[in-house]
Amino acid sequence: MRILITGAGGQLAQALLLVANVAQTNAAQVNVNGLAAAEQLLMGLLPEALDCLLGSDIVKGFCRKQLDISDSHSIACAFDEFEPDVVVNCAAYNAVDLAEIEEATALAINANGPKLLAQACFIRRIKLIHISTDFVFDGELTHPYTEQDVPLPLSVYGGSKLKGESWVNEILGCNAIIIRTSWLYSSKGTNFVKTMQNLFQVKERLSVIDDQRGSPTWCEALAVVIFKLVKQMKAVKAKSHETKAKQFAKALDEDVSASLYHYAAAGTCSWFEFAQYIQRYQEQMLESIQAVENNHSSCSIEPITTELWQSLHRNKLATRPMQSALCAEKVTCKLALDEQSILKASWQFQLQAMLRHQSAIKLNWIEG
Repeated sequence: MRILITGAGGQLAQALLLVANVAQTNAAQVNVNGLAAAEQLLMGLLPEALDCLLGSDIVKGFCRKQLDISDSHSIACAFDEFEPDVVVNCAAYNAVDLAEIEEATALAINANGPKLLAQACFIRRIKLIHISTDFVFDGELTHPYTEQDVPLPLSVYGGSKLKGESWVNEILGCNAIIIRTSWLYSSKGTNFVKTMQNLFQVKERLSVIDDQRGSPTWCEALAVVIFKLVKQMKAVKAKSHETKAKQFAKALDEDVSASLYHYAAAGTCSWFEFAQYIQRYQEQMLESIQAVENNHSSCSIEPITTELWQSLHRNKLATRPMQSALCAEKVTCKLALDEQSILKASWQFQLQAMLRHQSAIKLNWIEG
């Protein structure tokens, strides 16, 4: 399989490329000592990464300069160059508040971009995995959202992502997979975990929203889920004696919708609880590594309501769902994941793994 990843500069695409490197090193039976310390640690933290790809798979990331999903000519050139079998679309306009002002830009990237990608995939008989968001929901449910729940976005951002989903489904049908995820974080990119870590160092007191709830999700865990779905695609293709074009056309004739999955870590929390756990576990790690006591952050974290936060931050324009946790049962059953798999683990367990991996990266930089 030739797998093309859009939005290569983003945190999810970076996680996909990291996991691909680990998986292909393992598949090629190359000495793991050739991997960086952080990548070796990832093998232990995320063992499912070891067999989520085959040694023959080729994975390549394209940044926006190389592939602009809002430009059909740019898409065609990248597809002609790489000739992918599968495209994973991680490219998105993620500035939730700014989207309220820059609606045209948000729609161009989040709605029209997936449309153009899907059209190019349709012409070339390429499978598409499209990444979407929990922000397609209004947050009125008290339980985690399933794939059967009706989306009703509250913001321009959420609406633009839902339109992107609709275009992918309409053009490609069951030749596409749509994955909704939530509250992504990683050791790379811009995300809540890294923002909190930076603020802990410079703030004495921090107010964090306590009445919005969701499912924090480690990008590297989602990356493994994506590659496992790609691997299943390949297994289905290998069983068929039909050409790729015939398989593609047959799927469209059957008029089946795109496969829709939710993926997030298990459990829910508020942003305030998330911040508390980041601070607490980070302090525990530092004490363990440095063998010192009282190595606590001087930053005090206090809860604040969304209403009060909005009154203090007039530039925060978008309405957010108050409860946008996602139920991942459908995709975990599809992949037949073991009950002990970190891919089915709690958000706390995944966060611990990410912080340990981040620590290894920092130590590697220092030693290097």
